[in-house]
Amino acid sequence: TVFELQNDCETAGLSDVDFVVTILMRLLQAKVVDDCKTNRKNSDSTDDGAPPSLAEVRISATEIVRLTELATTVLLKEKSLLRIERSVMPLLIVGDIHGQFLHLRSLFEMFGGPADTSVLFLGDYVDRGVQGVEVMCLLLGLKLRYPKRVFMLRGNHEDANTTLSYGFEDECKGKYGREGINVWKAFINVFNALPLAAIVNKKIFCVHGGLSPFMEKVEDIDKIERPLLIPAFGLATDLVWADPDSRNPGWSLSHRGVSFVFDASTVEDFCKRNAIDLIIRGHQISTDMLNNGHKHFAGGQMITIFSAPNYLNYNNAGCVALVSKNMKIRMHVFRRYTVAGD
Repeated sequence: TVFELQNDCETAGLSDVDFVVTILMRLLQAKVVDDCKTNRKNSDSTDDGAPPSLAEVRISATEIVRLTELATTVLLKEKSLLRIERSVMPLLIVGDIHGQFLHLRSLFEMFGGPADTSVLFLGDYVDRGVQGVEVMCLLLGLKLRYPKRVFMLRGNHEDANTTLSYGFEDECKGKYGREGINVWKAFINVFNALPLAAIVNKKIFCVHGGLSPFMEKVEDIDKIERPLLIPAFGLATDLVWADPDSRNPGWSLSHRGVSFVFDASTVEDFCKRNAIDLIIRGHQISTDMLNNGHKHFAGGQMITIFSAPNYLNYNNAGCVALVSKNMKIRMHVFRRYTVAGD
């Protein structure tokens, strides 16, 4: 389109640094509109049936390919297990986003940008929401602009097969037409490069899914080579797919049909073995999380957070965790995005 050609001309001759800043400014300054075409169950539509608010922004296919190539190079230089030190804290930990671009952008309005507060994202950036492309472009731009203060982990939805089933591939094709498949493939390359877990100040273990019977020590994660296609089973699979569940002792096969569930004693043993005080994960939203966006497990040694409010019209709250330099943790609960005057 003419709009895309204008965008490409705007950024084609820029240095990588200026290119990233231009993309970030376009995303952060995009105006909010009501999208009357989008009122599906997997949209961010309001609980009263009103159309969802979206950011009106366009990143061209050419720009996405450049952005993803730059980000992939940076991500592959990181270990599969990130070490986040006290020097970059305070640290905001964000759970599932699922294409909710405006909610993501509002977090920076609430907590400041990465120059003030470092951010760790636990995965599940795309699928089910309508602006997964925009979410990914903003996250990758921030990662490139603040590589030592923005951290991204992989979730189970950062996977080719999963995005084929839950909407992200369709989103790419719907927004980019014939170029859509190339846009989707560019994002898949980034997904395959993402780290799988993080340790915060040697005491907080962060992951999208959960623990694994194939992991004795957290350092086992460093042995996972990337880029990586998520396999049918194994350590990498469990890190993005596993769940806590107190109904059965030890390890059990997951009701999801992939990976495992684990009980409180498994969490306690893992923490003791690795001198970990707390595990923070995403991956789940349940009825007991609707009002506060998070829940505790194993006597508080594991916390699940979910950061996509009104997910699938559940009218749930979202939640993020803020870790201070002295390792104090505060849970911040928020509701759906509203336009000023709404």
